[in-house]
Amino acid sequence: MNTLETLIVIADDLTGANDTGVQFARQGLQTNVLLEGAVLADSSDAAIVVMDTNSRACTTGDAYQKVQTVARQAHKAGFRYFYKKLDSTLRGNVGTELQAILDLGIHDFAFVMPALPKAGRTTIGGHHLLHGIPVSATEIAKDPKCPVVETVLPQLLRQQTSLLVGHIGFTELTQGEAAIARTIRELIASGCKIISCDGWLDEHFMLAARAVGTVSPNVLWSGSAGLAEFLPELFGWNNKIKPTHPVVVIAGSVSAVTRAQVTQLLNAGFEWLEVEVADYLPWHPHEKTPCLARAINHLAQGKNLVITSGYQPDAIDRAMTVGANLGMSSIEVSNTIAEILGWIGSVVLARQEVAGVILTGGDTAASVCRELGVTGIRVLEEVAPAIPLGKMKTAAGKILRVVTKAGAFGEPDALLKAAHKLQ
Repeated sequence: MNTLETLIVIADDLTGANDTGVQFARQGLQTNVLLEGAVLADSSDAAIVVMDTNSRACTTGDAYQKVQTVARQAHKAGFRYFYKKLDSTLRGNVGTELQAILDLGIHDFAFVMPALPKAGRTTIGGHHLLHGIPVSATEIAKDPKCPVVETVLPQLLRQQTSLLVGHIGFTELTQGEAAIARTIRELIASGCKIISCDGWLDEHFMLAARAVGTVSPNVLWSGSAGLAEFLPELFGWNNKIKPTHPVVVIAGSVSAVTRAQVTQLLNAGFEWLEVEVADYLPWHPHEKTPCLARAINHLAQGKNLVITSGYQPDAIDRAMTVGANLGMSSIEVSNTIAEILGWIGSVVLARQEVAGVILTGGDTAASVCRELGVTGIRVLEEVAPAIPLGKMKTAAGKILRVVTKAGAFGEPDALLKAAHKLQ
């Protein structure tokens, strides 16, 4: 087992296994999802192993056996951390499956935090809510296989297990980490083996998890994809993750909207290169440009990079003035700016490995593609409204992921969201 393969996720259905696994995968940890019946040895090259027991709709006895069998195998295989994936609406044999693992005696207690605020799943005062409505008052209560008729999380757990259950409420969460840790110790001292927790904001996950970590190193972590997202940081695995290739943003638009979006990139740590077009007029294709070497150097160091030609409004004015002195119309100058960015972008993308490229401004996007010999883009998905992600193949055979965006389009964080998507 490699040094990062220390966590087993035990899920009760396949979609749940995948939506939790992706929380680790998107942070750079190699993650394999195994279907029911697979053996852990099938994933010996993975950092995180997610096992689907397909036990959500099973009888309590079958669910107990399935989960305990996987947990016992994982313990024997040397997994250090265990995560019991729960449905974010509490369907299935939640308490039974927790007890199946706890009965092995390898954990001091289970910490249960099923909230998923990004999807409208919150827990407040013990009540588990779906978009602000008690789960038992939603369509989940009529689920044909696993109806949920109990809204109060700790009470639901008590109904499904013989173990003592305690709860961390909004009072402890609002008082901070020390209050949470103190309450957990008190609950453990009183015999509790399962401790559930409120949560209605993303910040609550790390707050509660840090407190739990101060109480015991032998915790059975349990929740939906929400809590799972924060475990790599809690365990310090984010410091061991190999960085992905950098992102290149080429912004030729002079729109104020694009300028605001570029500002967010710079605030997020992107390196910035402003192409002083006035210095390169008249333009001769394949002319050496000083900024080209700087761009390649930044990317070689793994730094995200944004290349602009209009972030500084006076840069455009200077280019237009120089162009006019050379007898060029404003349209000719604009076309030349796109040509210069297209050439610089094509050289950079041909020489450096990148996670992807973001092209904003129609002329700029077309120029970069033309210089690379790209004849088409395969559209894959939408990263923001009307901002697509696609793949393109250069004349040299290189496959690049690409996001295109109209210059005056998108929210202030549109480019930053696109960059995060690419990485």
